[in-house]
Amino acid sequence: MKVIWVLVNCNSINEARKIGNKVLEKRLAACFDVLSRNFTSYFWPPKSNKKEKGKGALLILETTLNKYKKIKSEVEKIHSDKLPFIGHVEIKGTDIKYQKWLKEEVR
Repeated sequence: MKVIWVLVNCNSINEARKIGNKVLEKRLAACFDVLSRNFTSYFWPPKSNKKEKGKGALLILETTLNKYKKIKSEVEKIHSDKLPFIGHVEIKGTDIKYQKWLKEEVR
């Protein structure tokens, strides 16, 4: 079983909580964390020279690789951005007891 963190950049802590709770209720993730982002900067619209800046939150969803596509689809339905950042990283070295708990929590 591959343990992953799904990372989602959100425009606010409230948006991150809303998305996290929705994914958790559907049992696509075992838990989630929300971290405050104090500053972000990027060019928008694409291929322009206009720099945007803001704040927001990083949503981290703890789950298994086989749930990623369903989570991505769920996030895209409710995220306020037209093009949200959604990605995942594999987490290695987790305890077998943790993996068992995670597997039992996601459906």
